[in-house]
Amino acid sequence: MKHRHFYFTLAILFIANLTLAQNKTTAFTSRNFYKPFISEISSTLNNLSLGKTDVHSFMDHACEYIVINEVHLGMDIPLVYGERNDFRWAVSAPVSIHMVWNPFEETTSPIINNDYRFGLSFTAYKTLNHHFIKNLSFKITPFAHESCHLGDEITIYALQNNPDFYRINVSYEYYELGLTLNDPELLDENTLSCRVGFMGLIHPKEGYYSLSENEIGNNTLYLSHRWAEYYLQLNYKQTQGFASNDKWHPNLSVEFRNRIQYNYQEDVKEERKWCINAYIGYDYTPAKDGATKTIGHYLRVYNGVNPHGQLREGTSRFLAYSALIYF
Repeated sequence: MKHRHFYFTLAILFIANLTLAQNKTTAFTSRNFYKPFISEISSTLNNLSLGKTDVHSFMDHACEYIVINEVHLGMDIPLVYGERNDFRWAVSAPVSIHMVWNPFEETTSPIINNDYRFGLSFTAYKTLNHHFIKNLSFKITPFAHESCHLGDEITIYALQNNPDFYRINVSYEYYELGLTLNDPELLDENTLSCRVGFMGLIHPKEGYYSLSENEIGNNTLYLSHRWAEYYLQLNYKQTQGFASNDKWHPNLSVEFRNRIQYNYQEDVKEERKWCINAYIGYDYTPAKDGATKTIGHYLRVYNGVNPHGQLREGTSRFLAYSALIYF
């Protein structure tokens, strides 16, 4: 559909118009529903991961694995918030930065890649109180943008030492739909949550990236053909019972995401691969009335398409410790 982002924007305005009637509406009020699951690969959660991963071929390292640091910083900037009985909705602007760097490289400790995201989202929540499904929430993002950039030291090193090196400008606009059963942020009990989602390019013919003659050298490269990805996320939190107490709550979060593995060197449809991003650990909540979780300590395992910008032409395995800061 040529103007799908326009129609999504109209849908958001229509839904907002319906909910504004007899509604309590405020500006710049943060929501407590449809927050990212910990396992979402690129979200607005503040996450620091330190661990071992495969070395990408163009870096020309002698070792098979290196220690890297992933830093995810983000926030959902609140714009409008509304309530009507047991139905709540919000419009926000999610903004996030995702950086991966090599802190123990002896020369420059180079930043390997930076990804930047921003967009506009409509989220809503409805209480159901069914025996198995306690609530339902959804997200409509009619517009979002991602821009990715290799680190300067990595680029300069590769240009000087690898005549076949090329730089790809990964930059695209996309829309996203998501649906959650049993939103975990709103249930103070042992909870199994499920979320499904779909992401598609607003301009499918333009693909995920562009090519510049002065950055690809003598290589013959091609644009992407596919235009969408989809995912399933499962989250189980335990607030009572075995291995939990008033302050520490165990949590397991897993994402299964079907992603496109970029293929710059062939003019064919890219392969799809299922990627697994899993976290297991504990969230800490201070022991006082009305307190919410403040920090999480997790073991993280990732296997699938490399999630960082131009490096998505390869695959990655990542075993790490992750610390999450909640706001």
